[in-house]
This record gives sequence, structure tokens and C-alpha cells, in this order.
Amino acid sequence: MVAIIKTGHSVHRIFNYNENPMKEGIALCIGAGNYPIDVEKMSLKIKLNRLLKQTALNENVSRKSVHISLNFDVRESNLSKEKLVQIADVYMKEVGFGEQPYLVYQHFDAGHPHIHIVSIKV
Repeated sequence: MVAIIKTGHSVHRIFNYNENPMKEGIALCIGAGNYPIDVEKMSLKIKLNRLLKQTALNENVSRKSVHISLNFDVRESNLSKEKLVQIADVYMKEVGFGEQPYLVYQHFDAGHPHIHIVSIKV
């Protein structure tokens, strides 16, 4: 597994980067951490507002967004959604972001299996 971690100023940008491919059928939101309801029951507004409300708690943080891509070997293309969410949950705990709200997206736009994790630093 290869992890790519980027931080940014815009929560909206990384959120839209992961939500827009869902409209095209090349991504799924498969999990969420530290949200009050299951991901299947969340609207776009609920997903985004949870992140934005948390970032508003500390205006001193300038690079508020965190975008993590976990990339797997092509031979691991049989990983289930449940296993991918479990990997994301363990990863977030191990890097110290286990208490942060985060969304897990599975993308199908590359030649290898990968997930994106959208979170914040506040």
C-alpha cells in the first residue's frame, strides 16, 4: 500500500473532488468516521457540514483539509468495501486522526484499487 497525503486550504475542493466522480459512476462513498449517522443515509449537505463546522472551531489553522489516497497493488483488486473501510479506519487511528470526522471514497478511475479519505486538521 502506498499512501499519498495532501493538505489544503479548501475543504470544498477535496470534498467535490471525491463527490463529483460519484455522479459519473466512477466512485462510491463507502464509509465515514465520526459522523452521527451511517454513510448510506447521509446527504451531501450532512457530509460537508460536519467537516465545515469542525473547521470553524479553530480559525487559526490555515490549511484545514486533509486528502489521503491509499493505493493498493493491482493484485489486491478483490478487496471488499468492508475491508477497505476497515483499512481506512485503522490508518486514520494510526496516524493520529482517528477522532476526526472523515469520509472514505472508493474510486474506479485508475488501473489499481485505491481509496480516498477526506478529513480535516481541526
